[in-house]
Amino acid sequence: MTTQDDGDLARVLKDAAELFGLLSAPMRLQIISALCHVEKNVGQLIEAVKTTQPNMSQHLNQLYRKGILSKRRKGVQIYYAIADQQVVQICQAMCDRVTHQG
Repeated sequence: MTTQDDGDLARVLKDAAELFGLLSAPMRLQIISALCHVEKNVGQLIEAVKTTQPNMSQHLNQLYRKGILSKRRKGVQIYYAIADQQVVQICQAMCDRVTHQG
């Protein structure tokens, strides 16, 4: 590996660690799970994961800022959806690993 490759690898590993850090919160995994197949508005997400509006907003903003979620406004409602299906696959793989761990 060249020095440039080492620098690129270091950046990639740093970014991967940040993503795993973001996904380390159970609430964020619940949100991603709730959005796997259909978009939902904030109220629907609050009901699905049983949390408060301020807590939900904090987690949604973090996931949105990192490009994991997309959002759209319809009237007064804001709807969220999965923007990065690879993240869903990562979450599913992690959950499968934990479920089947011996």
